[in-house]
Amino acid sequence: MSKTTRETLFTLGYIVVGLIAVLAVGYLTFHKRFLHFPRPMLAYIIVGLTGALIYAAVQMRGAGLAILMIALLFLSQVALTPPIRTSSLVSAAMYALPVGLALLAAAYAQKSLDRYKIGRFLIMGLIVGAGYMLMILLFLFKSHVEIRFGTVLNQTFLGVKLGAAMGLGFELIDLIGPRPHHEPDYDRPAA
Repeated sequence: MSKTTRETLFTLGYIVVGLIAVLAVGYLTFHKRFLHFPRPMLAYIIVGLTGALIYAAVQMRGAGLAILMIALLFLSQVALTPPIRTSSLVSAAMYALPVGLALLAAAYAQKSLDRYKIGRFLIMGLIVGAGYMLMILLFLFKSHVEIRFGTVLNQTFLGVKLGAAMGLGFELIDLIGPRPHHEPDYDRPAA
């Protein structure tokens, strides 16, 4: 099987388990209210898709494509908060940057712990939880609202659940077999 085919299959596997993970967490958190479209379901789908693509990019390609996924997370948040004003752009950035960078950091943490086959999902959960905590703190500071421990804890716990669920799914996909690793093309002539 060619390297490109393996990369495609692993990426599709990451996407499928990422979506299943966030949909399960969303439904367990919101119950039937989760099925209302576009919010909250669409936001969870976007996080699952972004998390899976960031994870796949870090594992097989490198940070360049993963940073592009964070930009797409930002653009999707802009699209979810019409009309487009400066405040909606700031809000989208306050969501996309902490959550996207947490997903990126979690993917690198998973990659650095590659020798451990089981349990890496816990680290991913903690890192994504920290990203969600930072995101809610930014929103509370921007809104000049009193910071309540319960609100911060709820968002942090939601991030932990999302990160751990996605991380567990990614671990299961990684157990299937060795994924293709990114290797620089030294044989390719410079342009």
